[in-house]
Amino acid sequence: MRALILMLGLPDMSTPQLVVFLALVAVGVLLFGWLSDMLLRDGAFGIILNGLIILTGAVGGTLIWRKLDYATAWRQLGYTIGTNPALTASLVALGSGLALLILLTTIRRWL
Repeated sequence: MRALILMLGLPDMSTPQLVVFLALVAVGVLLFGWLSDMLLRDGAFGIILNGLIILTGAVGGTLIWRKLDYATAWRQLGYTIGTNPALTASLVALGSGLALLILLTTIRRWL
């Protein structure tokens, strides 16, 4: 678990801090799941599954973003995307989580 947290760019935490962090993530997942369930109505997967889909997309998007951000020559050329890397990574995570949820909802409606 700690390796995944470090891969996402979060600092190394002690066990009590990790428990509080995971509790906050769980509350956030349920909140985003509830909001997406309210917005999608009949096309939604349910509160918990919506939240897990958003969380999966956010983690995947963050890992891909970190890989692409450091692998490209943009930084060497002096270009930066956003002035705050943490904010940029948060926006990428939110966007990728919502994009995955919308994609799966669209596929579900077509099938």
